[in-house]
Amino acid sequence: MPATERYSHQLLYATVRQRLLDDIAQGVYRPGQQIPTESELCTLYNVSRITIRKAISDLVNDGVLQRWQGKGTFVQSKKVENALLTVSGFTDFGVSQGKPTREEVIEQERINADPFCERLNIPGGSEIFRLLRVMYLDDEPLFIDSSWIPLSRYPAFDDIYTAGASTYKLFQEKYDTRVVSDKKTIDIFMATKAEAQRLKCELGEPLFRISKIAFDQAGKPVHYSELFCRANRVSLTIDNHRQK
Repeated sequence: MPATERYSHQLLYATVRQRLLDDIAQGVYRPGQQIPTESELCTLYNVSRITIRKAISDLVNDGVLQRWQGKGTFVQSKKVENALLTVSGFTDFGVSQGKPTREEVIEQERINADPFCERLNIPGGSEIFRLLRVMYLDDEPLFIDSSWIPLSRYPAFDDIYTAGASTYKLFQEKYDTRVVSDKKTIDIFMATKAEAQRLKCELGEPLFRISKIAFDQAGKPVHYSELFCRANRVSLTIDNHRQK
């Protein structure tokens, strides 16, 4: 390709990329909204499909757009900031974001607690309540929350719990237990088919997996949980203060 032609192509691509950014900034395409197809953008901007495809790919790599296989290209929703050192439940998290929350219960069951006995310091042979939920912020799926709650310590918790109830509020009101601290471990997990469907993301997309043991006011483990969230939807922050 001659230098002049290559320069012209780069100029067109940069122009289209900037026009898309301007349209997103001005609210023409809002977070979570699908943008026009490549063919429609070719007509709209009067450029080739190659130019449109390069501009879109660049914005996908920058985290501005997101491709959903079989659905199209969408404007990336704004990231949610989650402070890792905050000890609170999802309801309180929603309040801190100023947005409504809801949950969808996928599974709830009593299972043998043996795999969690050492982690939660509970007797072998006891039962544990497993709760699997999808947590929504502003009606968008944000987290998959798997929790394991020892019934030897919180008897009949599975009978008391109802969908939408704050588990931390139930701990406090029914068992005089306040969650005051936790220990979190974070790693990267690739979305399986089930996670991709529940979080509306691509198969194999990177997810943060936040494993947590919560502790009460006496230092006893309250529950163990694993939280899965899309890495491009959540910013994890840590605030450190130097002790004097």
